[in-house]
Amino acid sequence: MSDVELSDISLALPGGGEVEAYSVGPRDQDPRGGVLFLHWFDPEAPDGNRTQFLPEAQQFAGDGFLSLLPELQFPWHADPVGSAADIARVEDELGRLAACVDLLEARGARRIVMVGHDFGAMHGALLMAREERILAGVLIAAANRWADWSLRFWPIGEDRIDYQRAMRPLDPIEHIGAIGPRPLLMQFAECDFFIAAMDANELYNAAAEPKRLERYDTDHALRDERARADRGDFVLSAIGA
Repeated sequence: MSDVELSDISLALPGGGEVEAYSVGPRDQDPRGGVLFLHWFDPEAPDGNRTQFLPEAQQFAGDGFLSLLPELQFPWHADPVGSAADIARVEDELGRLAACVDLLEARGARRIVMVGHDFGAMHGALLMAREERILAGVLIAAANRWADWSLRFWPIGEDRIDYQRAMRPLDPIEHIGAIGPRPLLMQFAECDFFIAAMDANELYNAAAEPKRLERYDTDHALRDERARADRGDFVLSAIGA
């Protein structure tokens, strides 16, 4: 696509460190809006990294939108081990993502939408609760609580109840209500081994209006063309295209 510019960038953080990301946008023109894509967690999947949403970002770039696709760190590059470390890692991730919003804005994307899947959706929900510059969001197969994942799949060296209690202030379900009145599209799979329908309903009910819940006949990976089309339409509508 000759009108689309794809760059592999390294964003330096004010406090040290950097964020590796793909920047995908229109060539030689100011963006009409911005999209922050936050990928899912699956160490065995070829798209369990910042490449996941590249096709969608390239499509948006053709329509004049700038996307940023950062490589997320927790738990991709640091396993959950206990509440003290995990709280610090979530906070660090949110700082990294706030810097991504800064970059989108600095590059002319005044209207920004977030799209996140799985752990990316969990980080994204917390980011939206803090960042009013993000005007709308798509949460794909998000878990309600960090402990829902950590205690199930990692050997946490801490009492279960203590871990749950300590992580609760950062649980997405505790903050999703603060996103309103900015709109949310919540996408879940009918055949999701990890996210039960009752958990999806709980998260949806905790969110403020305006909100929309869609379910798809697929699994947790949500590689579904209707889901992709739905969030594409949502993003364009939210940005005002």
